[in-house]
Amino acid sequence: MSVDVKEHVRTLIEALTNLSPSRNLISQLILLLPKTLSTVECSYLEITSSAEAKSLLQQHLGVEFEDMVKRASNSFSEAFYKQIHKIFDQLTNEETRSSLAKLSNVPVSSIPNPYAEWVRLVLKKLLTRPEGSKIIGFLRMLVERDSFIVYREGYSRGAYQPDWEPFLEEARKKIKANPGELDGILRFAVGMPDGDEIINVDRESGFEKTTYLKHSEYHLDLVSAVRTYSYSYPYYRIDYNYYMRRKDLLKEALKEVPV
Repeated sequence: MSVDVKEHVRTLIEALTNLSPSRNLISQLILLLPKTLSTVECSYLEITSSAEAKSLLQQHLGVEFEDMVKRASNSFSEAFYKQIHKIFDQLTNEETRSSLAKLSNVPVSSIPNPYAEWVRLVLKKLLTRPEGSKIIGFLRMLVERDSFIVYREGYSRGAYQPDWEPFLEEARKKIKANPGELDGILRFAVGMPDGDEIINVDRESGFEKTTYLKHSEYHLDLVSAVRTYSYSYPYYRIDYNYYMRRKDLLKEALKEVPV
């Protein structure tokens, strides 16, 4: 019996895409946790409206319903949360998309991009917020840059100076945000205070490099952060930099936003 590999690949891609948080409310809930119970009940009424539904989600998926709803440690929801990010990464990668298109004998344009779908949904969500237009304005400025020097120590006066704080001040004035609003905007556009995930650590004698992914409120996750420490007695240097991710994709999505 012959096996139609192309058909099975197309089925696999469709199945992975249907797990995207832009298409599945349970995936979306799992991705965006932790949230307060009141927020979850208001935003996901369809799947949390009864005690039975909550019990099923907690018992079988590891979604813990307390005052703060969260993913249980070592649960299905925790594993699936990580898988969502991997699907985002893989199906955004152009080489991966091209290979899958060839294997399934379809145009690259027909291979869904779950992250692109999610970005468009998030931008719509942001516009419903009172400060939505300011967040969009900040994102438009952010994607024009490739990187930022956030902090550095141990350099001479002639070295390049940090440019992240000056950028924030420039952006704040341009979008007409007050200092209090800016912290909230950064949660959605850059990252949450407790949202850094360590991706990789490189160590050798006198040198350490740690790479983080900064998770934002809706997981646009546009910024990776790199901290390097180098030491050669009696000198040392510390660098902390931001690098933009997926900026071209976000630029295209922002063109569709009517503000």
